[in-house]
Amino acid sequence: MQEKNYSDKLEELETRLSHQQEINRFTLDALELAASLIDFQPRISTLESPSLILDEICNRISRLIDFKAMGIYLVDEQDNDFYPAYLTPAKYHDFLDQETRRLIDQYFFPWAMREKRPVMLAASDKDNSLVLHVLSTNTRTRGMFVGLIGSEAYAVPDVSWGLLTILLSSSANALESYELYKLFRESNINLKKIVQERTRELENQASYDRLTLLPNRDMVFKSLEKQIRWCLNTNEACQAAFILMDLDMFKEVNESLGHKAGDRLLVQTGKRLQELTGEGSTLGRVGGDEFAMVVTGTCVKDDAVKMAGRMIQAMTRPFELQGQSLLLDVSIGIAIFPEHGKNLGQILSRADMAMYAAKRMKTGYAVYDPKFESSGINRLNLMSELKKGLDKDQMTLYFQPKIDLASKKVCGLEALIRWHHPTRGFIPPGDFIPLAEQGGLIRELSSRVIRMSTRQIRHWMALGINIPVSINLSVRDIQDNKLPDQIASAIEEYNLAPSSLELEITESAFMTAPNKGLRTLNKLNDMGIPMSIDDFGTGHSSMAYLRDLPVKILKIDRSFVMDMDKNDNNRKIVKSIIDLGHNLDLKVVAEGVENQKSLEMLENLGCDLAQGFFILKPLPSEELTDWLQKTTDLQKL
Repeated sequence: MQEKNYSDKLEELETRLSHQQEINRFTLDALELAASLIDFQPRISTLESPSLILDEICNRISRLIDFKAMGIYLVDEQDNDFYPAYLTPAKYHDFLDQETRRLIDQYFFPWAMREKRPVMLAASDKDNSLVLHVLSTNTRTRGMFVGLIGSEAYAVPDVSWGLLTILLSSSANALESYELYKLFRESNINLKKIVQERTRELENQASYDRLTLLPNRDMVFKSLEKQIRWCLNTNEACQAAFILMDLDMFKEVNESLGHKAGDRLLVQTGKRLQELTGEGSTLGRVGGDEFAMVVTGTCVKDDAVKMAGRMIQAMTRPFELQGQSLLLDVSIGIAIFPEHGKNLGQILSRADMAMYAAKRMKTGYAVYDPKFESSGINRLNLMSELKKGLDKDQMTLYFQPKIDLASKKVCGLEALIRWHHPTRGFIPPGDFIPLAEQGGLIRELSSRVIRMSTRQIRHWMALGINIPVSINLSVRDIQDNKLPDQIASAIEEYNLAPSSLELEITESAFMTAPNKGLRTLNKLNDMGIPMSIDDFGTGHSSMAYLRDLPVKILKIDRSFVMDMDKNDNNRKIVKSIIDLGHNLDLKVVAEGVENQKSLEMLENLGCDLAQGFFILKPLPSEELTDWLQKTTDLQKL
């Protein structure tokens, strides 16, 4: 989690830095343009047209060389043609323009560009010559000067031609200065507006998430900090609640459907949450798949809990992505100021702890409790030790039998992973399996279970015990195209029948990416491997998917079975699932059988199979082997 926070903070800082650099570029561009005016001739800023500059150019040239006529041709705005900007005197206009067009058509202008000096050319009138010189600056070419001169041109001193070059170069700079000033003057107001509008846009982007258009992490945190300050400065019993929501298995959606689908999921999530946001509360996206809400008032704990329930309810509706209906669970953590923390950092940290507690306990939401502190530290330590545990073969399998309620015979075994840590001792699966999912180790963990299970099946077969073993698959497993080949390899290695290995998947695992998961499950079904839906009744299965899935068994979640002898509603739910399964030609397993009465009720309701502590708790393979060899029937249960 700490690594994720660092990554999120680094991404946020990089985004804000990019925004600031863009603002700086706009500011520097405007300042550079303004600063360039300092070198302009003072009177240029008062001119309304360049005619006075052009007139001054010709007056200066006439003092150097006695031209009969002079013309200045400038390049138009598209830089693809010349136009006469200044011709004098009037009686030579047509002649000078005609001669200039001839020079342009005959490509003398590029030649003059290379020469970078006055070029003497013959005119169509044999008594005159044409002088061609480029008007250019260091940054661009402005145009060209054309002079009509008589036969006495050869009498002009060389120094005059040199001065002409200097004068025209200076004149080009003056023209460019005027054009730049005119551009600046005409666009100054618009430029200011553009800078102001862009600055506001960048500031807005720096405060809002680009994808969902909700307030981003910085804005949400500022809102919470503002409410904390307000609560500290008021005499009223003011409180502020920070509600942090995380999408479970969002990473799997990205991996199976792609990041574009993940982005659409985030946008849809933001819109649903916006519908819940009331006046005085702030909703935003604070991380990759994390959303947060700030709620204030005088008694916000109850309000925050109610809001968490509404957020969970809003997420129960299917998301439509790429023609698929996806259902995702969420985990929500709640921290209250000042009850759970005295400053912003404490509230954020403790909401995060509560959110991970809700994820671990699968309760949907959790309000911060001090006991989460130690579990949070423990979780981080376990994350780093889990890989070592896999590498050092610290994992082992326990097995729990399933019995046929009609014959009372053991008809199956469920393999359950266990971790015996060398210093911590026994670590419950509920503590390390979520860590394996978050840390990207779940596929490696599942691979170990497959290998250990198939090896154990072969060992039991050698002892004359032929009972199929079922293993649990995660959402990442069923989205792995290599899973069928991996299982086929393990079955072939130990020379097993495909039916000796059974696979269990949860509703939520399949519904995260049903199409891709269905392809994998169909391949496994074609291989002859039986499959079941685990924890049925707690997820969001679509009846259409249930009908089309290649499963043979439904497993009723233990939460309905454990107290069905005392809770009539749970008994009705169990009966409905049994009837549903039988109507779909599926066998039904009830897990979580805790007493004789529940076992008898299941038998009367027509349930096919059962497992639970009343029958036998999970045992390591050696102890279970002894139990299986001694147990011929279970009529006394």
